[in-house]
Amino acid sequence: MSEGLFGDRIRDEVRDIEEHIEERFEEGLFLGLHGKRKRELTSRPSLGGRALRAIPRLPGFRWYAENVAPKHLQLEEVTAPLPNLPVGLAGLRVGFLTDCHHDLGRPVALLEKGVALLNEARPDVIALGGDYVVKRAAGFDACTAVLARLRAPLGVYAILGNHDYWASSNLIAEKLAAVGLTVLRNRARRLVAPGGAPFWIAGLDDACRLRADLNITLAGVPRDEFRILLAHEPEVADRVGGHRVDLQLSGHSHGGQVVLPFVGPPLLPRLGRRYIRGLYRTPTHTLYTSRGVGGVPPYIRLNCPPEVTVLTLAPGA
Repeated sequence: MSEGLFGDRIRDEVRDIEEHIEERFEEGLFLGLHGKRKRELTSRPSLGGRALRAIPRLPGFRWYAENVAPKHLQLEEVTAPLPNLPVGLAGLRVGFLTDCHHDLGRPVALLEKGVALLNEARPDVIALGGDYVVKRAAGFDACTAVLARLRAPLGVYAILGNHDYWASSNLIAEKLAAVGLTVLRNRARRLVAPGGAPFWIAGLDDACRLRADLNITLAGVPRDEFRILLAHEPEVADRVGGHRVDLQLSGHSHGGQVVLPFVGPPLLPRLGRRYIRGLYRTPTHTLYTSRGVGGVPPYIRLNCPPEVTVLTLAPGA
C-alpha cells in the first residue's frame, strides 16, 4: 500500500474513533469552572441528565420558545480593529449568524427573529457558522426555509459544525445549497468590497471531526490579500500556524449558554473553552466568537442572551 493511501486510511480510522468518542461523551462537553476541565460527562443516563433532558417537555416550554426567547435575541454591532486593513475594506460590514441548533418540532421563531435583524442591518456579506441542527436532519427544511430569506449584496456563505456531522454533513450541505447558500468546506471564495478592495471568505470544514484543512482551504489564496476565516470552533485560532488569517469568525461555545454569577460557564465544548465569547486578539489574528442563536438541550440560557452579529471592519492595532 502506498504511503498516501496508508495515510488516508489512518486518517479515516482516526475520524471514526473520534466520532465514536464524541457520541459516547455527549458531544465532547466538559464540566469545570471557567471551562477548566474537571470530568467528562458520559452518555450514561444519570438522574441529573434525565432531569435536564425533560425540561423542554415541560408545559409552557414551547410557548416560552416561541414568545419569550426571541425577545432576548440581540443584534451585536461590533467594530473589529484590524492591523493591515486595506483602505478599500474599511467600513465593510460582515453579518454573522451561527449555532441555530434546530430540531424536529422545535419552533423557528428565534431563528426568524435573527434573520430579520440581520436583514434589517443590511451587511455587505453574511456568514453562517455551522451547527444548524442538534443531532438529526429531520425537520431541517423548516430551518433552511428561514435561512433562505437572508440577503446581502456579496452573498451568504456557510460552513458546517460538529453537530451537522451527526445529522449527515452531506445532507445538511445539500439542503443549504438548495436554497441558494454557498457552502464552503475547506474552500475559499474571492469577493470585492464596495470600496473596491478584494478579500477572501475562507470556509474551514469542522475541526472536531478532523475535517479541517487550512492548507487546502487557503491554497491559491494570494498572501497579500485580506482573509476572513470561518471556523466553527474558536480554538482553531491556535492552529493557524504560518498561515495568514486577518479575521476569524466562530461559534460553537454558545458563549457558555449558562453563565453562573461569580463562577462563569460550567459547561463548555471541546475546542470552545479558550475563546468563549466576544472579540479577541490572538498572537496571529483577530477572532470573534458569537454566543449564537440556539443552544443544546435543555435549550436554557442564563446571563448569556442569544445573538446575531454585524462586524464593521476598521483599521487599528
